Amino acid sequence: MKHTTRREFVAGALAAGSAAFLPGCVSRTADPGRVARPARPTKFLFMTDHHVESNFIQDFGADKGTPSYAMWKPGNHAALVKTYEFINADPYCRDIQFALFGGDQLNTGYMSHRQFLEAERVNYYRTLRSLDLYRNSKGTDISDLDFHSPATFICDTNTPKGYVKAPIPFMKLDSRVIAIQGNHDTAVEDFYRECAFTCGDTRFITFFASYVGLPAPKGEYRSTARVSDEAVAFIEKEMASAAANPAIRHIVLVSHWAIAPKGKDFVCPIIDACKENKFNGNRKRILALAEKYGCDLYINGHEHNGRYPTAKVGSMTDINCGTVTGPKASWAIVEMHPDKAVFNVYSRAVAVEAPDGTVTYSQLPQRLFTREIPLKPIN
Repeated sequence: MKHTTRREFVAGALAAGSAAFLPGCVSRTADPGRVARPARPTKFLFMTDHHVESNFIQDFGADKGTPSYAMWKPGNHAALVKTYEFINADPYCRDIQFALFGGDQLNTGYMSHRQFLEAERVNYYRTLRSLDLYRNSKGTDISDLDFHSPATFICDTNTPKGYVKAPIPFMKLDSRVIAIQGNHDTAVEDFYRECAFTCGDTRFITFFASYVGLPAPKGEYRSTARVSDEAVAFIEKEMASAAANPAIRHIVLVSHWAIAPKGKDFVCPIIDACKENKFNGNRKRILALAEKYGCDLYINGHEHNGRYPTAKVGSMTDINCGTVTGPKASWAIVEMHPDKAVFNVYSRAVAVEAPDGTVTYSQLPQRLFTREIPLKPIN
């Protein structure tokens, strides 16, 4: 029997400790008959509604040439970079295993305004390159995510004969930053609609809900969303597969829009039963699938509600995760435990940019509060 020296013992212990905190999402076991469980909670960054602008001026429509929304102003990009730098350096935040962006990463990501889309995408990636997770994982082996997505999505595409519906291929996922489409970036092939991936013992399933404008009283604004039959079919297939996998403990559903009924905290949800919705009934189908397969957490954005309100909808808890844009912006580091999901909510940096390019920060990121959601393992 070989005796281990003190130096060898310490080196082995350090190696084992560092292996448990690698950025990957796979948990392994030497016993092939035993279900692998992660050595630590799955931890990820959730950001939504970045609304990255090109020049902070309205580029089209009746308001062309006027300042864009007040929250989207010079200093926004610098504040986002400073926030990413905080995540890189903070002892708690920096060991995230992936990032999930919940839609509206851009502000004008529509095929009908392609030139503005491209300018915004340049700014989006310029800021994103400040995030170590993105830089360090780009181009590396991310097969442990077991990422699934349709190869294309249908979008109104500009052709010499006008706008026609045509398939657009998604870009290949090449980093641990997974971004989905919201209503402000419906033509961006870098951002996914339906996709699914695994980290630790959790299967994450995302889907797209398209914008529906509803008649509203004068002076009011109303919008909501609808889900296609194809999206429901994708959800069902992925949920069934996850539920049949003994290594999966939780299924988490993610979309840009809330699924909770319209109310004080959920103003613009996915709806059923209105003449403007061509897919009436699909919201109920999603709720039924969640009940059947044990999905009890639903994450969304869109409503810019920094209080992270929750609502119980069928078997799921719907949590709205605010926006990372503006002086009252927030984002979260989320931990998936066997019996709960923990949302640690942080403020974003706030910056002012002078005409000469000088940036002044009036606020740096700090932890605001924690929201815990009970979960029941499916396996």
